[in-house]
Amino acid sequence: MLKLYQRLFWFFNREKKHYIFAFTLLMIVAVYNILTPILLGKTVDYIVQGDLTATILWILLAEFAFIAISRFILDKVYHTKINYLGQRVTYELRKNYLNKLFTMDAKFFEKYTKGDLMSRVTRDMEALTIAATTLLQDIIYQSITLLAIIIAMIVRIDFLLTVITIIILPVTILSIDKARFKMRQYYETHRKIYARMSEDLLESIEGVKVVRAYGKEERDTIKLKSSINEDLSSWTKIVKFETFFVPLFEFAASIPYFLGFTYGIYLVIQGKLSPGDLLTLSMFVASMAAPILSLSNVFNWMSNATISAERHYQIMDEVSAIAEVSTGAKISCFKMIEFKQVSFKYQADENLVLNKLNLCIQSGQTIGIVGPTGSGKSTLIRQFLREFNLQSGEILIDGHSIEQINLHSLRGLVGYVPQTHMLFRETVTNNIKVGNPDASSADFAQAVEIADFAKDLTYLSDGFDSLVGEGGTNLSGGQKQRLSIARAVIRNPEILILDDSLSAVDATTERNIIEKINEYRRNKTNLIVAHRFSAISAAHKIYVMQNGAIADEGTHEELLSRDGWYKQQFIRQISGNEEE
Repeated sequence: MLKLYQRLFWFFNREKKHYIFAFTLLMIVAVYNILTPILLGKTVDYIVQGDLTATILWILLAEFAFIAISRFILDKVYHTKINYLGQRVTYELRKNYLNKLFTMDAKFFEKYTKGDLMSRVTRDMEALTIAATTLLQDIIYQSITLLAIIIAMIVRIDFLLTVITIIILPVTILSIDKARFKMRQYYETHRKIYARMSEDLLESIEGVKVVRAYGKEERDTIKLKSSINEDLSSWTKIVKFETFFVPLFEFAASIPYFLGFTYGIYLVIQGKLSPGDLLTLSMFVASMAAPILSLSNVFNWMSNATISAERHYQIMDEVSAIAEVSTGAKISCFKMIEFKQVSFKYQADENLVLNKLNLCIQSGQTIGIVGPTGSGKSTLIRQFLREFNLQSGEILIDGHSIEQINLHSLRGLVGYVPQTHMLFRETVTNNIKVGNPDASSADFAQAVEIADFAKDLTYLSDGFDSLVGEGGTNLSGGQKQRLSIARAVIRNPEILILDDSLSAVDATTERNIIEKINEYRRNKTNLIVAHRFSAISAAHKIYVMQNGAIADEGTHEELLSRDGWYKQQFIRQISGNEEE
């Protein structure tokens, strides 16, 4: 528990004025809990002794009204402040979490699933917010309430009577603490099961078309049902524990009441305690049950919050393998990019994906990259984008190692269209402007023209204002590719990278896009990874990759003049008998 609050200290320190103000109000409200029992006991004594006059009655009523109204005002101000703090901590935690995800490398996202990451930013984050507000409130409020009652009992009633009443408290608190560790194990197991269920659910939603296409609805339903049942079974264990835990403390809380009330009656009989004081004692003892029970629930929730904190800070403590160099050079343009003896192997692979690869890209050139499936074309792009650290060799930009260049400025050079197109549930306009939110109308129109997307507007109900379904579900494969191309070119990048981004368009559309790229980006660098040679036939230079290395290079005509893989594949393509 202490470690949890240590990790949140940065927020407490920043918002300390708000916390001090809120908890000062809370402590005053807690002390109010002893005023009403004292006032009621005083009233009973006036009645029993026959001293209650109209004047005293009005004074007592005024005191009761003052306590009620002032407590209401203090409560309202306090809850307004604590709700503000709850919103602030939630915002800050989620902002920091998302910023962390944006800095992580590809290996991180191979290690953690989407469902797991989602559960950490939803359910775990909610538990952390509760720990920073509601739980902290309960710990302080109930502790002050309990302390105020004990002090009031000693001062107002009787020391020995107080000791008899609270003697069982240490046993109760120790039992709470012991049970807390068992509860923590239940919560930890449940968190893992819940993350797996979330992942299965996300997978089913994202893959619904494939599931339907292959008639696997029943199989998917059975799989989901199994995940949900496992989650339900895990939660049932927690509920069973809590249904035993809470009644146990309700029983423990009734023991002080029995002991205190019994001894209190004895004192009244002996004339050592007034009836009013006995009533006050009864109310004090009854009031002690609520803090004890509440603190037991706090410890239950604290176990949950501790597990959530560990899961949250497991992510926050991850270190990206792609280290940002604080003193790295910032670049906005370049003359030459060189790959020198670059080798790379994925962790799960036995063979090198890139094997001592060498190539050179001059600024202003259009470069084509082709090769059989698995030859390393996309991996080459990912190495340049620094999704992975270099394992061997070096990549130089104007003679400077890519690892010594500011990562943000490096990626700022690039407009990247990957093989998998990620579109957002936004309008067509907003999806395109992701590439450049400040783009002018002329820039927007040019991007649409280069991507040859204008012809699609007739098929969209609201034109550019049409809402794109999640992941582009209401668009064809070609439309998604062209929308992604428009998003990349609207930023007018120094380097435009199309990673097999024309595979879903027809030959006429492909020719239009390539012609527009050559026209509008004549002095910019374009890197086109393609399977169809028509997309790169006009490139300044074409690199042919095989087995992770450059097997051949030259212009389209030069490569056709040699009897190599490029020529053989070109003949297969024009004859309609393409092979890889």
